[in-house]
Amino acid sequence: MLTNLLSFINTYFWFFIIVHLIISLILSLILSRYIKKRFITSSYKVNKHDILRLKEIADQNKFYKTLFMFSLHRYNVRSSFLYFFIFNLSMPLLGYISSIFLARLLVNTEYKDTHITTNILNLDEFGISFLNVHRVFGEGSLNDLMQSKYAPQSKKLRALNVLSANTSPANLRIIKQTLSSTDDEIRMFGYAIIDKAEKKLAKKINQELENLKQAEEDGEREASAEAAKELAFMYWELLYTELSHESLNEEFLEQVENHINIARSHYLSLLRLSTLESKQQHYYTAQLSKLHLLLGRVHMKRQEYEQAITEFTVAQELREDDANFILPYMAESYYLLEKYHLAKSVLSQFNTINTNATIYPILEQWKRA
Repeated sequence: MLTNLLSFINTYFWFFIIVHLIISLILSLILSRYIKKRFITSSYKVNKHDILRLKEIADQNKFYKTLFMFSLHRYNVRSSFLYFFIFNLSMPLLGYISSIFLARLLVNTEYKDTHITTNILNLDEFGISFLNVHRVFGEGSLNDLMQSKYAPQSKKLRALNVLSANTSPANLRIIKQTLSSTDDEIRMFGYAIIDKAEKKLAKKINQELENLKQAEEDGEREASAEAAKELAFMYWELLYTELSHESLNEEFLEQVENHINIARSHYLSLLRLSTLESKQQHYYTAQLSKLHLLLGRVHMKRQEYEQAITEFTVAQELREDDANFILPYMAESYYLLEKYHLAKSVLSQFNTINTNATIYPILEQWKRA
């Protein structure tokens, strides 16, 4: 019987080889496609890594490069096909069953997520050890709180109460968002804070207008200069804090410019007095520097950056002893004019920029960009 079996196999040997080869090819092709979803065929990280690997063998012969292509991750379908084909070819019949079992195992095997048990610290126990950290860069969390639809009303009211204690431009922008709130109490509270800030500033402006009128009538140049200077900064505050309506912005800018010119003319006339003491001369010069700086910011508001730089330069020349507070505005103007090398040059003159918590982080981000 064994002799007959060997004779039968010997007679049809090449037939069995061809059939085995065809089955191995077809099965390997099917299984390599079947397990394809188990692997990442392409990704930025994988492709970048493969390119580096190919560069490393650039000097090798073509045959070696062809074989190497099968080891690349992005060619895993070809690699899988080659693996299954050799596996099936080397073990007739047993290889078919084993390769099917292996493919199913690869596709269906799942790994359980492992969770590491950790002991949660009670931070209340360390209350004395931690430093008291204060807000520096704005009210980002309060901004999110005001915009949240799910935050409780009580928290929003407390946040508004905190913001109302300091009506800075950043705080007022957050408070203004409450004017579109669907909660009547939140909306009315926000409106009351803004209305109070507007009335307070309007009262100050009216008082200074009276002071300026009285000083002009009495011919007191120093009092007139001080009142006009205060009015220029108060009208600017209306714009800076965004309390004014957009339609009135240009009118307020004109008011700022007019009062700057009034104050500047009075300070210049005072500086010409022969009886002026050095302390008074230094004070008037410092005030003129502030006025030129403000006028430069007015030009920036109007997007007149060349004129703004001129005013900032004058302000810097008047305050050679301490002009660090002028340099950021000048650098910003050059930046907006796309003269980046000049902006960098200006900032290099900023002696205390490394210790300025507002300017330094912005400059570092700009450099990296």
